[in-house]
This record gives sequence, C-alpha cells and structure tokens, in this order.
Amino acid sequence: MADDDGGEEPNSFVKLPDPSAGAFADPGFRAQLLKWDLARNSRMCRFRYTRPFHRRSPGAFLRDLFDSDAGRAHLRRVNAEGEWVVILPEGKCEEVRHRIVPCTATSMTHFDRLYDAARPPIVREGTQLLMKRVDEVMDGFTVTDRLREFLLTANGDGNDYDPYGIDDDDDDGSGESNYGELMTTEQRDEFLFRVFAHLALGGSMCQYEERMDAYTEAAKRAYKSLVAARRDRASGEDGVAVASDVYRVDGFVAAGRGDDDTAGGDSLFPGRSVQNFCYVVVDPRKRHATVWYHAYRPYW
Repeated sequence: MADDDGGEEPNSFVKLPDPSAGAFADPGFRAQLLKWDLARNSRMCRFRYTRPFHRRSPGAFLRDLFDSDAGRAHLRRVNAEGEWVVILPEGKCEEVRHRIVPCTATSMTHFDRLYDAARPPIVREGTQLLMKRVDEVMDGFTVTDRLREFLLTANGDGNDYDPYGIDDDDDDGSGESNYGELMTTEQRDEFLFRVFAHLALGGSMCQYEERMDAYTEAAKRAYKSLVAARRDRASGEDGVAVASDVYRVDGFVAAGRGDDDTAGGDSLFPGRSVQNFCYVVVDPRKRHATVWYHAYRPYW
C-alpha cells in the first residue's frame, strides 16, 4: 500500500513504560494468556510519537515507527529457531506492507449470531458451554468443539483474516463449512472479532476452555486496553465510537535486504499461520502507537 508522505520529516517515537492498568497488566488476564499459550511468543509495546498522525499516509507513519531508534530498540520478532530478535537490525526501512483493519465495533452483540444463529449450534442453548465435536486437526490446530471449527473454516474469501492464505490449498470451493454464512466477511474482519479469534485459537500448546464467555470476556478486556473510545453524538448521549486506527503489518522492505518474504530477507514470523499477527493501534488524541505481536510456533 503506497502513501504520499509529502517529504515531511520522519516522525519520532519514544517507548512508553509497560501498562500498569488494563488487561495486559492484570495477573488474571496474563494467566489466561499463559494457559492459552499466547504469552511466550507475544509482546505488546506502546510508543508516544511527536508529529501529527495523518490517516491518508499510514505507510509513512509505520515506516517511521519501524525505522525509529525506539522501534529498532524495542520491537522484536520470533525467528525460525524460536528466538526473539530485533525486527530491523540494519538497513533503512523503506516500506511496511500493511492493510487497514476495520475497528468500529463497540458492543459484544457483535457475537450474538454465534449464540442464536449457528447450525449446528456453537454454544449449548441457555448456557455458555461450547458444543463438542469429533476431534480433527485443521491447519495445525486440534479442533474439539464447534467454535474452533467456525473460526478455522468460515473465513469467507480467504483474505479476511489470513495474511498468508494458508487455507487456499484446502479451499476447493465446495462450501463444506457449516458456518460459511454465519457472519459476513466484514464482521469477521473487525478488530474486535480478530482479538476474540486469536484468544480462542491460542498457541500450539493451548489449554482450551469449555465456556464461550471465557473468550468473549477476555476479548472485551483486551479490546478495551488496545483501542481508545470517544463519545459519539450521532448515537445519542450514551453512544460511543472507536477513536483508534488499526493496521495489520504483514512484512517490510529494508534497504539492501529485499522484501522480508524473499530469499535473503527476514520474515516477520517463523512460519505460516492464522495465529501470526502484528497489529499497530494508533490513538491520534494521545499520540500513542501500540504494537501487539504474536508468532505461532508448532509444538513439534
């Protein structure tokens, strides 16, 4: 995605202290991340930037973030050996491959259809219990319930959630998913849904929950910690809207090193998985940029 940065001076970034409040600072939430195997290969960093953020030039902003002294010092990735290494050890960052992630959802009613419209049911009627199914391995995940079946098979055109298109080889267009029309691609593309899906799928050694509300409540808390809200007068006195902009980073190009997906480059992730993600959440009012990264590594 190209941007016209207008030749402005690069933005400057300063690493902020780790959050002392919110989900990512809460011992209970952190214990859930450990249980779901989302702690060992995940990091969240927050930066303050100095120049105004322009929505028309997110590529220039992201390039400045990755290329800044603070970004080089604190942003890390997991390599093929499972080691944490700097994302850009050398070479000027010339481009950050990214896409905009819709972030408009402000209510957990976003997930209502998972309760009342799924056939076969995902959640047992009148409870929060997830419906079990015959065990099956899908994309490296052991699927034991209908929620994970939905998350791994009902991804629409294959471009809504999976930057590497790992499902393409298995998608023969036969429409075998039970849940292809349960939620639209736009609903699944929302950042709130992405947070929920990442938490529910977990890592390679995830200890899955048996209740839906374990994931919805955790997603709600994480979402509120990652994005900023504002009053929305158009929705009435109690209406709120998301004030943050969210971008999914899929890779980068550094001077003299080529694209990170080419031979000789350095991939942002150690392999291919729907659980690889690097989100940058921008709060223009506070001038904060939050980077949430996770790399999926198989258990074997």
